[in-house]
Amino acid sequence: MNNARVIDIEGSRGIAESLQPFVIAEIGNNHNGDFGMAVELVEKAAECGADAIKLQTKNPEKAFRPELLNMPYKHSNSFGETYRDHKLALELSESDTKELFDLAKDLGLVAFSAPFDVDSVEMLERLDVPLYKIPSFHVVDLELIEAVCKTGKPLIMSTGMSTWDEISTAVDLIRSYTEDFVLLQCTSSYPSDFPDLNLSAIPELQKRYDCLVGYSGHERGVGVGPGAVLLGACVIERHFTLDRTLKGPDHSASLEPTGLSILVSRAQRYWTALGEPVKELQSAEVSNHAKFRGK
Repeated sequence: MNNARVIDIEGSRGIAESLQPFVIAEIGNNHNGDFGMAVELVEKAAECGADAIKLQTKNPEKAFRPELLNMPYKHSNSFGETYRDHKLALELSESDTKELFDLAKDLGLVAFSAPFDVDSVEMLERLDVPLYKIPSFHVVDLELIEAVCKTGKPLIMSTGMSTWDEISTAVDLIRSYTEDFVLLQCTSSYPSDFPDLNLSAIPELQKRYDCLVGYSGHERGVGVGPGAVLLGACVIERHFTLDRTLKGPDHSASLEPTGLSILVSRAQRYWTALGEPVKELQSAEVSNHAKFRGK
C-alpha cells in the first residue's frame, strides 16, 4: 500500500489504498423498473455492509443510437417489444431516484449513478451526487466524460471493451480536470467466464496511469472479487440483486445478499492481511523468536 492518494467523498470515509476496500453494490437496472424493489435493494445493500449503491441513469433517446432503439427486443429478459420500450420500462423517474438516494444516505451509504448521456449528468447534478461512474460502454464518449469532469466531482471509470489507447485518451481528458479518479478492470460480458476476467490488468492499470485502481466483476459467484484486493484494487463493484433468477439482463451476473455480505467480509480480510512490504520481527513473533532463537 504505497500509494498515498486519498479521494474524499462527501459523507464517506473515502477511497484509498490505505483504507478498507470501497465496495459498491450496483443496483443498476436490477430493480426492474419497480420502485419498491429498488427500496429493498438499497436496504439490503446497507445490511450487507456495502459502502455505496449505484444506479444507472439514462435518457434512452440520447443514450443509444436510433437503429438500436428501434431493434426488436423480444426475449425472456426483455421488458418491451423494442430496445426503446425495454429501456424505458427500466428507467426510474428523477423523483424516485432522489428518494432512493435520500434513503441510502440515511442508511450511511454513498449514493450515486452512472449517467449514459449529458442530460442525465444534468439531472444527477440537480440531485447533488457526490461521485460519478463512467461505464465501460462510454470510455470513448469524450463528450460525456467531459460533462462529468466539469461537475468537479470524483469519478470511477470501468474499462471493459477498451484498448490501452482508448483508455489513455479518456485518462488524458480526465487528468486535464482532476486527479480524483479510479480505473476499474472490467470484462463486459454478462456473466463473464473466469478465463476472460484478466485480473492481471489491475496492477498494469496502476502502473500505466499512476492512479487508484479497482475491479468491476460480472462473473458468477463471490470467489474472485475479493482476490482483486491482493492485486491492488481499492474499489470492488458488483451487480446486486434480490434473486439471480429474476427476469432481466443483469440478474444472472449479480450477487444476492448472502454473496454481497461474503464479498464485503472477505475483501476486508484480504486487505488486512496485505500488511506492508517489509520484513522485520513482528510483535506476534516475539515469543517464538525468543523460544527458538534464544534472543
